[in-house]
Amino acid sequence: MRSASTVYKLSVAAIATVFAFATSANAQSVGAALSGLLTNQTTAPEGYVRDVAAANATFATVAGLFQVELTSIPVASSSGGFVYQFNQSFGTVERASDSFGPFFTERVLRNGRGHASLGAAYRYSEFTSLQGASLEPGTFPTNTARFAGVLQPFSIDTLALKLEESTWNVFGSYGVTNRLDVGAVVPFVRLRYAGTRINTFDGVATLQAQGSGSASGIGDVAVNARYRLTGNSGSGIAVGSDIRFPTGRDEDLLGAPGKVWRLMGIASWERGKVAMHGNGGFGVGGASDEQFWAAALSVAPTLRLTLIGELLGRRLSDLNRVADVYAPHPVLPGIETMRWLPSEGGIHTAFLVTGAKWNVNRTWLLNAHVLTRLTETGLRARFTPSLSLDYSFGR
Repeated sequence: MRSASTVYKLSVAAIATVFAFATSANAQSVGAALSGLLTNQTTAPEGYVRDVAAANATFATVAGLFQVELTSIPVASSSGGFVYQFNQSFGTVERASDSFGPFFTERVLRNGRGHASLGAAYRYSEFTSLQGASLEPGTFPTNTARFAGVLQPFSIDTLALKLEESTWNVFGSYGVTNRLDVGAVVPFVRLRYAGTRINTFDGVATLQAQGSGSASGIGDVAVNARYRLTGNSGSGIAVGSDIRFPTGRDEDLLGAPGKVWRLMGIASWERGKVAMHGNGGFGVGGASDEQFWAAALSVAPTLRLTLIGELLGRRLSDLNRVADVYAPHPVLPGIETMRWLPSEGGIHTAFLVTGAKWNVNRTWLLNAHVLTRLTETGLRARFTPSLSLDYSFGR
């Protein structure tokens, strides 16, 4: 076990992180501010009445997508990078694998009895498109109006939105036995947005709404357990379970509205410097039920470096494709208005992960990877880079 001074320093660093991301709620929540950005209306041109119900329908659809997406970003694996085992022949403790393991895909190897790991990871996402349409140039249409039987609208609202999320994940795991690990992940989230909505009516542009702001605080805390069923060294089968608690403020899109429970199966195959891992399972609760899978390949060219590639997939039952639906104006005959509405539920998302883990010095591990979204559905950040540092106790 490491010295008390080292543990004390790491504890102080973790506490400092908590205070750095202490809750800073705005007078108006992010959800309410985005509602105003999408629904606030200026005085309509003479003879025209804006369709408020259409604007509210669009907001409900977009807000639902935002909450599902922001609370469903993949969370890093709970497995420690350093895994040790007792060599009975030599009576010594040695590394159980040449590899430091994947980033998101779980592996069968556990920490080992009495061994613990602690780490912190920084992740940044900038969301640039919604349902495949870019949010940045201010051309995303939120509502339109047209004469019945005419395709070209005479009124159109367009949105420009910049949405960024920065997250510090503080995580740790402990080997209760050589087969069983328990762990926890505590996220500290900062969400920032800035947006403008313009209405163009018969070629004349008018500002409808604009705003910017941020929210920060603790996200949804998760606890987990992993149990190895069979196998030896790096190969075998294990099971795992997570519970994520709704500790983040859902009105600020920092967390899901309810508790999430996940169950997974884990399989690994390892020979020397090469290892492959696969996961599959399901989750219920929160912003959406899900089914998920993951596959990883890692290669350790040296004992201090592991190169990793992963594919992640999930089906979110409450993530919907949306369609631009026209309906008769509630007041003005002969006019149709458009709003975005859910059209198909149960959407698949897929990610590619590439990166490396480097043993900086003894029990310190530096990890860097990029999460790339391969599918267009929903709210999309094309690239999500992450940097983390792991520390292993009990060597």
